[in-house]
Amino acid sequence: MSKLSSIRLEDLPVIIKFILHSVTAMDALEVISELREKLDLQHCVLPSRLQASQVKLKSKGRASSSGNQESSDQSCVILLFDVIKSAIRYEKTISEAWIKAIENTASVSEHKVFDLVMLFIIYSTNTQTKKYIERVLRNKIRSGYIQEQLLQSTFSVHYLVLKDMCSSVLSLAQSLLHSLDQSIISFGSLLYKYAFKFFDTYCQQEVVGALVTHICSGNEAEVDTALDVLLELVVLNPSAMMMNAVFVKGILDYLDNISPQQIRKVFYVLSTLAFSKQNEASSHIQVQVILPRQHSE
Repeated sequence: MSKLSSIRLEDLPVIIKFILHSVTAMDALEVISELREKLDLQHCVLPSRLQASQVKLKSKGRASSSGNQESSDQSCVILLFDVIKSAIRYEKTISEAWIKAIENTASVSEHKVFDLVMLFIIYSTNTQTKKYIERVLRNKIRSGYIQEQLLQSTFSVHYLVLKDMCSSVLSLAQSLLHSLDQSIISFGSLLYKYAFKFFDTYCQQEVVGALVTHICSGNEAEVDTALDVLLELVVLNPSAMMMNAVFVKGILDYLDNISPQQIRKVFYVLSTLAFSKQNEASSHIQVQVILPRQHSE
């Protein structure tokens, strides 16, 4: 543990595996608390840093070497989290100690990207701890310890690790949207937003499907939040939203359950997609959205 900060990235997975296999029930919390303090972003390569490094090396004619190093570093980081994931899957003591170590953190500045990644990993790996993690997250969000900037950094730095946990991330977002606390609802909406932004097309489809489910639920707070997220996604990535327009169009079958103001938001999303110049496929949405409205009139 004392040498952890000086260990090379490629050696880190083996060292972490040794440490976690040496943990006992008596010292688990102490070891994990120290581990989360020392295992910080100094061992994880930020995309922006890699990009800057690659640009610098390109000017010196060594872009290929930089690309290989980037790939190697990313592989080491993924392997590191695989090691941790394996340990918490088979050792309940480790997963509980990790959550407790994060729960005991009592200031905004002490909360790290690494903490959020670990909460997502444990949430997706150990079903018995889901309620515990949800409670910890709700308390952290309500207290202002975990904010949007930390969540955004978590996705932008570790999207390769998180993308394999898409269903768990969306399950957590769904649970948070059922809250009565606006700060918690907002955090859940951000989970949907960043999952759509950083994950692949399959997960994007799952995000839109989940948002449509919220909209059709009839719960006013859920409907408003989900519609606001859809509005953001249409602006954020219209071409990706175009691929999921059929799901959005399905909301038209549930207009009786939502208010006139919410209906305006639905048609704003559909109109933006229908008359987007980025994709020729928008014409079929024009026919499917406008003609039914004319017919009903």
